[in-house]
This record gives sequence, structure tokens and C-alpha cells, in this order.
Amino acid sequence: MFLHNQLYYNFTKMVKQLFILFVAVFFVKNNSFAQSNGILPLSGIRYFKEGIWAKSIDVKIDGAWLLGNRLPLNKEIEISLQQPSGFIADINKTVFAAAEFILESAKGELILKNPNVFLLNETKGFAAKDFKTLSIKFGINEELMKYNSNCLIRIRVYDLKGKNQLRLEFPVNIIRYGEAVQLSKSVNLVKSPSGSTCLIAGLTAKNMLVSVDTTIKVSPNMAYTSLDIFKILGTSLGGIFQGKENFWVYDNGLNEIKISDILLKQVGGALEDNDIDYTLKIPYRLKKVAGKSYTVRFRWQSADKSQVIDVVASAQ
Repeated sequence: MFLHNQLYYNFTKMVKQLFILFVAVFFVKNNSFAQSNGILPLSGIRYFKEGIWAKSIDVKIDGAWLLGNRLPLNKEIEISLQQPSGFIADINKTVFAAAEFILESAKGELILKNPNVFLLNETKGFAAKDFKTLSIKFGINEELMKYNSNCLIRIRVYDLKGKNQLRLEFPVNIIRYGEAVQLSKSVNLVKSPSGSTCLIAGLTAKNMLVSVDTTIKVSPNMAYTSLDIFKILGTSLGGIFQGKENFWVYDNGLNEIKISDILLKQVGGALEDNDIDYTLKIPYRLKKVAGKSYTVRFRWQSADKSQVIDVVASAQ
């Protein structure tokens, strides 16, 4: 009888421990999905999803797409969330969204703060029919940037009725007097694998493939993110070679990692305007460092800055 009771006690204790372990694992796994972050192509905005997200986040000036992070002064800039989600709606399907806007100097000094851009809607909220796009409009006054040529814009979109939020960090440079703003009337999304985004302006492309290459002999200790962009139309071999290329690598917290190794590329096609196949090999980690997550960004722009290819891809 004592043995039976002891076995029952041990079994019950084990079940409870397994249950606690299951709950802990379930909680950790769900939290990992609840919070994620990344980089937006073109603008280079860092985003931190903490319950709120959108189908896309667009940055525009005068209705045209901003192709970089160089902003003009005394001009209205619009950051819009298309089909935002993660807000608690009341019985009338009204959503109470807010957005905090902060402008900081490159040294982290506070220049401007607006606790809620949507102050007029704080009490009445947004009706469902008016909530397909959430637009945050702002301008940077010349007087504010008198002693600053670059700055950091922080935007926190949050739910007044809940705890969910979305944080955006936008490092920007102020354009010089007489410099044109880099804009495009349209931007094309290239078909890409899950975990990657390729946006292009002034061009078209059929699709992009992403893989990891550990066979490069130029730097045998490095792993490379391989980008293959197929059937690019609108430029030429000479146009690609005359353009400017940059790449960035970020850790899981979106902190930039300085990479000393060079980008490798291969461009195929005809000498005149034709289909261009563009292969990039981007060094992002040592081969021996495994199990970590990275974000790799690549950007090409034509010599006249009217054409842009901007890719963001997750890598491990």
C-alpha cells in the first residue's frame, strides 16, 4: 500500500512538473512570435513589432515614394501603415490608436516630442471604415535642424485600450540646399522567398532567390547571403556597373555589424538594354558562428539615383 501511494505521489509530481514545463515552453514560443523586428527596404527604417503590425509601411512625399533616408526641410512627410492590425476595437468596432513622435539629434538629444499625433481622435477613436490606412504626417522645421545635418525619428504607434505597440526608428540625413529629393511615382515588389523583400524603382524584375553560400574561396572563413535577381529590365550591363552598391548586416537586435569583407557580384546579360541577371554574394558572419539570426540589406542605385534595387533578407 505504501509503495502504491509513493508511486502515485511520484507520478503526480512528475505530471505537474511536465505541465509547468509545457506551459513555460508554450509561453516562450508564443512570446517569440509576439515580438519581432526588421528593416524596411528603401527608407532603412528599423521596426519593432510588439503586437501591432501592418500589411505595408510606406514613406511618401507629395504622394511619391521616398527612395532613401535623405529628407528635405519644411516639407510634409507621410509614413502610412496600410491595413494596420493588433488594436482592440470596442462594440462599435471603433479603434483607439495613438502615435508618439520624437525627433532626436545624432547624439541622442531631444529636439521635438509629440506624445500623440492623433490627439484629435483620442476620445472619439477611428471608425472601422476610416482605419484602412493610418497616416502619420510631420515636417522637419529648418530652425530645428539649424545645428544638425542628421537626426533620428522615433515613432511609437500604440493602442490606447491595450498594451500593443509598434516602434519605428528612422535614421535620416537632411538634404543639402539645391539637392533633389530621391522620389519615385511607383515602386515594384519583386517575387521573393519568405523572409525576404525586394523593392525596385525605375526597373522591373521577374523574381529573386535567396540562399546561404559557404563555398566562397575569396574569404573561406565567411558565410555569404546569396541574392539572385533575375530578368531585370530597364537598365543595361553598363548601367549596373556604373551604379553604386552598399550592404549592411544587423544582429537580432538590429544593431549594425561592421563587415570588413567585400561584396562579390556577377552580372549577366547583353551589352545593350536587355534582361539582366544580377547575383550578389554578401558576407555576413563567420562560418563557425551558427545558430544566430541576422538581417542583411543590399542596395543598388543608378548613377543618376533614379533607379533603385533594395533588398532585405533574414539569414542564419
